[in-house]
Amino acid sequence: MQIRTFIGVVISMLLVVFIAGIGYQNSGLLDQTFQLTPTRTVPLWTAMVGAFIAGVLTFLVAFLLRGSAGLIERLRMLQGRRAGRAVADLYERGIEAALEGHEERALEHFRAILSRNPDHFQALLKAGAVHRSLGRVQEAVEMHKRAHRLQDTSLEPLYELVKDYEALDQVAKAKVVLDRIIEMRPRRALSAFRSLRRYAIKEGDWDRAWNLQRRIESQVERDPAKLSAERRFGIGIRYEMAGEASREGREREALNSLRKLARAAPDFVPAQFRLGEILAERGLDDDAVQVWFQGFRQTGAPAFLSRLEEHYLDSEDPEGAIRVLQNAVAESGHDFLPRFFLAKLYLRLEMIDEAWRELQLLSDRATGSPVLHAHLGYVHERRREFQAASEAYRRVIQDQDYLQLQYRCQSCQHATPKWHDRCERCDAWNTIVLDFGEDPGLEALDLTAGPVYSHSA
Repeated sequence: MQIRTFIGVVISMLLVVFIAGIGYQNSGLLDQTFQLTPTRTVPLWTAMVGAFIAGVLTFLVAFLLRGSAGLIERLRMLQGRRAGRAVADLYERGIEAALEGHEERALEHFRAILSRNPDHFQALLKAGAVHRSLGRVQEAVEMHKRAHRLQDTSLEPLYELVKDYEALDQVAKAKVVLDRIIEMRPRRALSAFRSLRRYAIKEGDWDRAWNLQRRIESQVERDPAKLSAERRFGIGIRYEMAGEASREGREREALNSLRKLARAAPDFVPAQFRLGEILAERGLDDDAVQVWFQGFRQTGAPAFLSRLEEHYLDSEDPEGAIRVLQNAVAESGHDFLPRFFLAKLYLRLEMIDEAWRELQLLSDRATGSPVLHAHLGYVHERRREFQAASEAYRRVIQDQDYLQLQYRCQSCQHATPKWHDRCERCDAWNTIVLDFGEDPGLEALDLTAGPVYSHSA
């Protein structure tokens, strides 16, 4: 027996003894009659005992009622937990079904949740996303609007609505929602700013794209890689703004902008390429040639060599074209591409022996290039070396008969036969490079050239 229980029993016994003693001392008084009703009397002690029993019963009834209310509340809580676990299980099954590509099954689970709780926020969001993936975009819009009404301070249903309106090709409505997101979180709406920038770029609204770009750069994380990526994007937008100024006749503004870009980003090929174009259009040929040649020095991009060749040939100055490509060979730290372009120029000018000499110097440096072997075959044929020409052409056929220069986007790998300042597929600037198949040199492999020793047994 616990001490508290023992003390309680002792106190109860003492109380009973005390009451019994008082009752004995007042037995005469307790035997007096007590008028219970106008016609009925009982001894006073009987009335007192009855009142005590009534009080005890009242207390017991109140205690039992309070205990039953708590029991009912606990039962309700238990049922709520069970219902919550059931809803959570349905939600998890719905997510798994959606991830596995079983959209209709996922919708069944989300509908089951909403039938129990029409205001389940996450179920509304996910059900809407599944509707959109199934092409039922209007149903998705209604789901996401309901979710937004439930939690009008949450950005998640608003971003889902943007996706819905984009799927419906209702860009104007998507812009309204994006503006609402920015209004709610002006300092934390990076995704909204990027989406609006994407629309501005598609519409060719470069001034708006640039304003949005500055907001993005002010909000992007201070991570060097992310900052660098955004600044490159900004350079592309400024390049397009300069192009727009040139098309509208504001050539001085365009030239100033392109010169600033060329200084700020010397590896951005489109800026220097377009700068030379504008100078040539204004009759400043020497300045244009200087810009293109400087662009090749800084970037090694073959687009400058092609443009220089075309410029001189259009001016009926083949000697100038030969001279500038020879200078490129002499000044280039890696002379493969300028030497190849020089060989192509010789072929174009019917200078077969000169072309042969240059191609021979390259023949062992790009063993997997069908372009090089196609040109070698052509030179052999022109020199009437038909057996050698046949061998060269056979190698071309084995390499998919690739007679044409191929450029490729470094971002999305889109192939194109011509160089462009901007990829036609992914809209990225300065990503088009010559896909030549040149063998890597020792420097690229981080190897050092050294002596070769022979060993004899």
